Amino acid sequence: MKKYLFFMIALVGLVGMSGCKKTEVVETIMPNRTFIYTITPDDWGVSENGLNIQATLPIAELDRYYIEQGNVSVAISEDGESSYDILPSTFNGIAYSVRYSVGQINIYGEDPINNGDFEVPIPNYNVVFKVTLSDADYVE
Repeated sequence: MKKYLFFMIALVGLVGMSGCKKTEVVETIMPNRTFIYTITPDDWGVSENGLNIQATLPIAELDRYYIEQGNVSVAISEDGESSYDILPSTFNGIAYSVRYSVGQINIYGEDPINNGDFEVPIPNYNVVFKVTLSDADYVE
């Protein structure tokens, strides 16, 4: 009787499971987008007071979503992309900072001590900026 009962349970399980079909859902998530910009010496502008420098990076993908809840990070390379420094950062006597809004990123080069009498030189070489836009789950 035990063998018969075991056989019936196994048969019911086999019949019940044979109707199931394994479905695998593959979703590719690409949460970040990276953009590379090369700024030449001619691309830099000088502030009204003549002491600071500025470059603007146009980026159409930088929309309201990234302003309100995504993440925007900017890094600078002065050695042909062998290494990067995350901005804001101070090196080579220039304090670099970033301000972004919809559609553009402004890079500023200023006096690191901010005493008002140091004229920041425009780099006489190409500078590479790496901009990464990241999705984020905004939590209130």
